[in-house]
Amino acid sequence: MNRLLSVILVSCQSLLFSSPTIAQDSLEATLAERLITQEQADSQITKYLISRIKPLQLGASYDDSSSTADQIRQDVLENVVFQGVPTEWRDHQVQVEDDSTIKTEHGYSIRKIRYEALPGLWIPALIYTPYQLQGKVPVVINVNGHERIGKSVEYKQKRCINQAKRGMIAINLEWIGMGQLNTVAFSHNELAKLDVCGVSGLAVFYLSMSKAIDVALSLEHADPDRLAVTGLSGGGWQTIIISSLDTRVKLAVPVAGHSALGQRIANRSSIGDLEQNPNDLGAFADYVHLNTLMVPRPLLLIYNTKDNCCFVASTVKANTYEPVIPFYAQANVPERLHYHENSDPGDHNYQLDNRQQLYAFLETHFFPERNLSAKEIDCDAEIFTHEDLIIPLPNANENFHTLATNAVKSIESQPSQYDSPVNALTKLLRLPKYTMSADLFTGAKQVGELSVRRLRLLSDDGLILPCVIVEPKDPINTVTFISDKGFMSEHDRIAKLASLGNRVIAIDPVFIGQSRHTGSLYSMPMLAATLGQRPLGIQTAQVTSAVEFILRTLVLDHTDLESHGPRSGVLALTAAATSEHIVEVSTVGALSSVDELLSPTASYSKTPEAYCFGLLRWFKSPQVSEVLSSPVVNLKKHLK
Repeated sequence: MNRLLSVILVSCQSLLFSSPTIAQDSLEATLAERLITQEQADSQITKYLISRIKPLQLGASYDDSSSTADQIRQDVLENVVFQGVPTEWRDHQVQVEDDSTIKTEHGYSIRKIRYEALPGLWIPALIYTPYQLQGKVPVVINVNGHERIGKSVEYKQKRCINQAKRGMIAINLEWIGMGQLNTVAFSHNELAKLDVCGVSGLAVFYLSMSKAIDVALSLEHADPDRLAVTGLSGGGWQTIIISSLDTRVKLAVPVAGHSALGQRIANRSSIGDLEQNPNDLGAFADYVHLNTLMVPRPLLLIYNTKDNCCFVASTVKANTYEPVIPFYAQANVPERLHYHENSDPGDHNYQLDNRQQLYAFLETHFFPERNLSAKEIDCDAEIFTHEDLIIPLPNANENFHTLATNAVKSIESQPSQYDSPVNALTKLLRLPKYTMSADLFTGAKQVGELSVRRLRLLSDDGLILPCVIVEPKDPINTVTFISDKGFMSEHDRIAKLASLGNRVIAIDPVFIGQSRHTGSLYSMPMLAATLGQRPLGIQTAQVTSAVEFILRTLVLDHTDLESHGPRSGVLALTAAATSEHIVEVSTVGALSSVDELLSPTASYSKTPEAYCFGLLRWFKSPQVSEVLSSPVVNLKKHLK
């Protein structure tokens, strides 16, 4: 059996399912008494995240603000978008292949193309071009959000048709994971399988847009000074990401697609998927910073008053739009920043009112000399079916799964060699240095033949760590216990360990058990990672610091560690590798191998902490895999 994720794999089904007689019911009731309430668990992670949001500051002058914007743009591109990305991705010259052209009877043609965003990954797109073009004209790149049928959705077709009828070239991109790219291997959270290899999965999204700009600017009649991007929802997110970071974009209209991180934390429906909360983005720029990177270029922000998805206008205006006003004023172009709230229909939409806001904004800034009405030109009879707009793609089109497989091959062909694997892991986990204190440490409560003490440990960052110590009379060993289900649900196993003479220290690290937040499992770990933390690093520091505190208090020098579940299995190894106090490690229900994280059926949403950026590269190091392939004790000593 592959032992990569198990130092000493205890085969103990009989121990797990046999029920000891030591005051079982009473121990279950005792462990069920919460040390922190659900409200406290939610509140503490909210405060933790909000305290790490980068503040927005207006420079002393426009030049100062512009210099700061340039630095933020460079930091995000180098340290977030392209972190760990192969050079051949960044340097790839976009390839364009024509399929066919639809020649309509309505004044424009629709050219069906596919373009290669990075080696082996092709994106389908439609180019709407007015007949008899002369000179240079504006180009609008239209991106879409979470629409199952993707680029063929009706409101997007109408937008593109109207742009063409107004003398502009409209490019209609397919979005990764939608329409023709709607496959499991392109599901957005699958980008984590690149992240764990140390390759930014966000880069795939970014390159699909930046290469579309290359395509746009290669067109004969494209005016590079009049290039716009717009989209709804995930398309709104794409709009602000590419427009803020690529200054070739001259005008942007994101619709209900992004907000300041504080708004997302307070309004969980706005959090979004992993690409919208990528590793470290928030450490360099909140989304409101990205808005300021548009200065002095025109920016129209559109939100909906009764949005049934996310980013309700009333929750966004004060934190995502209003802080940007002084930046445009400082640049002496306040008229280039606009904000619109849609109330008809007011739900999550890019319907008529919002489209006409776009047309008016384009007219104002791209055609200031003409006076063309913003009223939409009727085109109901010009809508094509999804099938009509399909563009054939290669059968072997790359996706997140194949790209991750290639990344692993690269790691295995050039494995990392570390001066100190422990130091490398500490850096990779961004391991906090905690000093623990106890704001609750009860005396021993007798539960049958066992004594139980309850602890609330408090770390420097304000996170509370619930713990219990369960002891038999005259314990002969100490076992620290962590479980994906939390210790409240593990009374059988804890009782069994105690019946075998073990003192049991049971801990619920953040995101687990009593410390778990409400809502989706991955939402809060994802936000922690985008704010520059590593969820696995926080958990590791909590476990090792708690072990050190409790052992010192009880005048002990070492403990074994037992974990239950795949999340805790990874945590057990990182804790043991960074603590000199942890001796033997036993894992139950752990991943059979770190490679399991890349399985097509593996899910970021179920094991978010395990997808720590670059973790697979560390485990693949010969120095680490050799140690973990044999039954050793005291991991930290052997990895030094």
